[in-house]
Amino acid sequence: MSTVDVVVADGTGAEGSSVQTAVDRALARLRWNDYSLHTEQEDLRDTVRRFLGRACPAETVRAAEPGGFDPELWRRAAEAGIVGIGLAEEAGGQGGGVVEIVLVAAEIGRALAPVPLVEHMVASRLLAALGREPDDTIVSLAPLSDERPGAQLVPGGAVARRVAAWVGDDLVLWSRSAPPQQAANDGAAPLAWWHPGDGRVEVLATGDRARALWTTAVGEYRVATASALAGLASGAVAHARDYAIQRQAFGGPIARFQAISHTLVDATMAVATAENLVHRAAWYVQHEPAERPELPAFALSNAAAVAQRVCARSVHVHGGFGLTLEADISLYHRRAAAWSFPGGGPRTLRAAAAPALDRLLTRLDRTDSAGGTR
Repeated sequence: MSTVDVVVADGTGAEGSSVQTAVDRALARLRWNDYSLHTEQEDLRDTVRRFLGRACPAETVRAAEPGGFDPELWRRAAEAGIVGIGLAEEAGGQGGGVVEIVLVAAEIGRALAPVPLVEHMVASRLLAALGREPDDTIVSLAPLSDERPGAQLVPGGAVARRVAAWVGDDLVLWSRSAPPQQAANDGAAPLAWWHPGDGRVEVLATGDRARALWTTAVGEYRVATASALAGLASGAVAHARDYAIQRQAFGGPIARFQAISHTLVDATMAVATAENLVHRAAWYVQHEPAERPELPAFALSNAAAVAQRVCARSVHVHGGFGLTLEADISLYHRRAAAWSFPGGGPRTLRAAAAPALDRLLTRLDRTDSAGGTR
């Protein structure tokens, strides 16, 4: 998702308007159909995938249940620089942006890593934007606190000691000496209810600046969570594919039967579509957040639906074994819903996207009326 690489390929070396035209063409392609990555971004994705492949096998995921948190994996991820990937270098991070967070989140989902990296990376960026120095404390945010005041079901809330939230007209930080008890859930996610009256409350920002910072953080959380869910779905399909190749029936692998192969192809296409929408949303959030503010909500709504549907079909590929807790595919199936829930269901996400979508459609209608093209 690079602007520079495409501009260099298109540019003529001339000054003035020809360079700007090349930039405009490059941006247009990036907006609509270019989901390619920098070499550095590909290296980041591959590095995180190798790290989690070694540090987070299925045994580690199971051992972290039911709390859904592995302190040793968190420590190793911090030492590897993954925890601070989205922070500026002067803040002790790796200097990455939303796209880099999305790439890490996808690998977290693919490995089902029992660490609250998505919410921590986003909340840390929010606090850094307010000039807060990072420390070793796990932080999270309450993504629905603006729409639903009161007690909040916080992602990573069972291990976080600080949570950013929207209360009234203020951006606040809730702090506790110890996290609250985990909210019971079949997905073994470290969810917990945070109540506004518990612990310490600090006002971080007010007014327009507070609203802008909060909107940015929620958008980043949605697109990063969508990426984690798309990665989860990708991991589920990979498990189902490997099982279908190895499982023998009627003299050959079950992958040769159309009922299996077509299911896997459909699932693979759904995952690829979800990933493309996530990458597009991430590009806009990082480069032009005001241009398409509805995309993070769309990306999360779609990824949540895809993850649950793909996981269910991957379970079916495994037959009766897939319904048992001993099957690794069950780890994906149970987490698909648990990871989706804190971000809001389809109705909430559609409501969040509706105003921006209405403005976009109005603008397109005006363009058509003026004789322009979409």
